[in-house]
Amino acid sequence: MILKKINLKKISKKNITSDYIDWMNDYEVVRFTEQKYYKHTQKKIENFLEKKNKDKLSLIYGIFFNDLLIGTIKIGSINQIHKTADISYIIGNKNFWNKGIGSFVVRKICLIAFKKIKLKKLIAGTYSIAIGSQKVLIKNGFKLEGILKNQIYFNKKRIHHYIYGLEKKFFKS
Repeated sequence: MILKKINLKKISKKNITSDYIDWMNDYEVVRFTEQKYYKHTQKKIENFLEKKNKDKLSLIYGIFFNDLLIGTIKIGSINQIHKTADISYIIGNKNFWNKGIGSFVVRKICLIAFKKIKLKKLIAGTYSIAIGSQKVLIKNGFKLEGILKNQIYFNKKRIHHYIYGLEKKFFKS
């Protein structure tokens, strides 16, 4: 099964391939993220990863199929006082879309957040039209907690921004 070959690891400079840069500049991949507004280069991605890897309030992992980087997932910014954090994720390699990997890695990141970091709650935001992302969150026990009406300007119209939350006590580990 494909999921047995999926793991999360720290990303290093050697993982920043032309494929990675290409997905970050592929509108279809990033259309439901704020990344669509940026031109990504090797140097910009290296600087971002270096900053995140030094940041005590964020953790970023590569999503690997064997040794092939196919996406990223991040916890942060971590609020140590309230024991909360945001999560965000992207499967950049389209060959791995619709295979359950998003749900699998969100579950893994929840385990890290709740067991290792000892957080009490996670938050994830998604565009109201990003049905796949909503399914990933719901499958992992996240509940719709808020709707920011007409918050996002997308394809020449206003759409809602959904806020999902998951408390540790409701996570089935």
